[in-house]
Amino acid sequence: MLPNITDLKKIARGRSSFLRAAEAGLMAKTRTQERKLNSYVLRTFIPSLQIRNNRVINSAANLKKINKASGLKRFIKEVVNFALFEYYEKQFEGVNKHSSRYYGPFEPTPAAQSRIIGRGQTITNGFVDELFDNNEVVRGLQQTIRNNIITETRTTDLSALLTDQIKGKGDKLGGLTSYHYKNGYDEFQGYSRSLDEQFSKELNLNYAYYAGGQIKTTRVFCSERSGNIYNRETILSWNHTPADWQGRKENNNILIDMGGWNCRHDFDWVSWPLARRVDPNMERSKFDKI
Repeated sequence: MLPNITDLKKIARGRSSFLRAAEAGLMAKTRTQERKLNSYVLRTFIPSLQIRNNRVINSAANLKKINKASGLKRFIKEVVNFALFEYYEKQFEGVNKHSSRYYGPFEPTPAAQSRIIGRGQTITNGFVDELFDNNEVVRGLQQTIRNNIITETRTTDLSALLTDQIKGKGDKLGGLTSYHYKNGYDEFQGYSRSLDEQFSKELNLNYAYYAGGQIKTTRVFCSERSGNIYNRETILSWNHTPADWQGRKENNNILIDMGGWNCRHDFDWVSWPLARRVDPNMERSKFDKI
C-alpha cells in the first residue's frame, strides 16, 4: 500500500514548523544567556579588577587577570554553554523524531533506521563539540577589557561598552546571539536535510518536492522550483547549473544547502509510484533500484 501523499505533506509541514521554532528558540536562548553573562561580567568580574577613582587601572595584576580570564571562561563553560548545549541536543533529537515520522510510511527496517539516526548522532556530536570548543566570545570580551585596562577607562564607561558588546544594541546582535546565528542557526535545517538524503537513498526514494512555499524574500532560484517535483538527477544537476544565484553558498551542496544561506525549503522525498501519481510525465530516475 502506497503512503498517502496528503499525510506525508502534513508531516512535512509539521517538521518545517518544528525547525522554524528551533531556530527562533535558539535566538531566544542566546539572549537569555547574554543577560546572565552580562550580569556576571558587570557584577563579579569587573569588580574583581583593581580599581582606583572609579577607573580600572593599568596594572600587571589586571592584565594578568584578563589574559587568564579563568573565572570568565569557567562561567561561560559551566553556565552559558551548558544551557545552550542542552538546547542543541534537544532540538537535534526533535529533528530525528520528525524525520523518522516522515519516512516511517516507507517502512525502513529497524536496522536501517537505527544506523541512519546513529550516524546522525555522530554528526551532531562533532558539530556541537566544535561549536563549543570555539572561544570567539571569550576572546572578544578579553580584548575589550584589556584595551580599556590599558587606557584606564572609567568603570561606568567600560560597563556600558561591555553591555553593548554582550547584549547588542539597536540592530546589532549581542555576542552570543551573533556567534550562534552565524555558526548554529542553519544547522538544524542542514541536519534535517542530511537525514533526508540518507533515508531517501536507503528507501529508494529518488523523487522530491521542492517544498516550503514562498515569502517576500524567497530568492528566484527557489521560487522557480517551489511546489514542483523532480527526479534525483535533475536535482543533482543544480550543483553545477546554474553556476551561481543570489544567496548560493561556495561549494553549494544542493541536497544539504538547497538555495543557499538561510534557505528554508526542503526536499520531500517520495517513491516512483507516488511521483508518477503526481506527475504522469515524470521521467524515471536512473538511480531507481528496480
